[in-house]
Amino acid sequence: MTDQIPLYDVNKVITGDEVVDDIRSVIDSGWLTLGQQTETFESKFASAHGAEHGIAVNSCTSALYAALRALGVGDGDRVVVPAMTFSATANVVRLLGGDVVLCDVKDNGNMDPVALKSVLDERDDVTTVIPVHLYGLPCDMYEILSIADEHDVDVVEDCAHAPGATLDGQPVGSFGDVGCFSFYATKNMTTGEGGMAITSDDELAAKIFKLRNHHQTKTPEEKEENWGYDVDGLGFNFRMSEISAAMGVNQLQKLPAMNESRREVAEEYIEAIEDIDGLTWRGGDDRKEHVFHLFVVQIQDEYHLTRNELYDHLANQNILSGVHYPPISRLGYYEGVAGDVSNAEALFERILSIPMFPDMAADTQNEIIEALRP
Repeated sequence: MTDQIPLYDVNKVITGDEVVDDIRSVIDSGWLTLGQQTETFESKFASAHGAEHGIAVNSCTSALYAALRALGVGDGDRVVVPAMTFSATANVVRLLGGDVVLCDVKDNGNMDPVALKSVLDERDDVTTVIPVHLYGLPCDMYEILSIADEHDVDVVEDCAHAPGATLDGQPVGSFGDVGCFSFYATKNMTTGEGGMAITSDDELAAKIFKLRNHHQTKTPEEKEENWGYDVDGLGFNFRMSEISAAMGVNQLQKLPAMNESRREVAEEYIEAIEDIDGLTWRGGDDRKEHVFHLFVVQIQDEYHLTRNELYDHLANQNILSGVHYPPISRLGYYEGVAGDVSNAEALFERILSIPMFPDMAADTQNEIIEALRP
């Protein structure tokens, strides 16, 4: 039996050798958090994504939470999230005491602007919308922003799947009030754990900056010069370590090449799937700006297996796959949550994520493709 083919291969994204020297430099410096590496990473990442400010944090969840709180989301405020996304997108709303309103998705899994308009037309109590660039495919941000502006609603972009993705050349994360990114172990670029909030709004940046470090009025560097400081609000420890930031600087340099490699893997899949009756892929027409965090196939009626049968078949071939994601409404905690999710429900029954990572060997990909054929 061949070795197991993983859904994601972290060794194709990061190796120990490439960051050992950077990590050693951090340790030798004696400064392990909120230092020069963090500042460098924040500056470079924000610049690469078309924003004035970057605030490095310990996860995308923390970035989303801080962004919503900086925008004033609190008890009873209603926030629209897409019906198909990871639970963190909705969880942060509830953690702030807000109410989640679900918006249905298009066939590619991204928030449907038509559905969003319907939700906002029916409600005058929504404060914020969180579009998610699912699987690495940019949302219809021009339409979403136009609808949000018409209803005086803030926009926080969930870019967990999409570092480096663009829409008409403009980086995702730079469209809304705040963009939030993930550097979790399986993401397109990784620091093991980590996240980033980006914004060009000075006031929002200052608020998020304080929230990530207990709402202290001085940075660690400023306290070295004069220890006296105040805590002028409720913050939390959302800090990123200097070691993670050093990894982030290295990963950011590699990101364009890794994303381009993902596109090449995707093109091979798409070409092969066109010849397999009953299989399609979930994505947009313009694949040049998609960064393919995940590659998702959709199983049609004419395919010889159901989605669950295909999952089992691939597992028997030692190929890992997964489902991303069950609609938020299917999660026990969100039972009865408001919103139409009919398209998300239909998609969920038919989608399957197959292995996707940069520099996938041709024989590995061919083995996956052959396993998909009848």
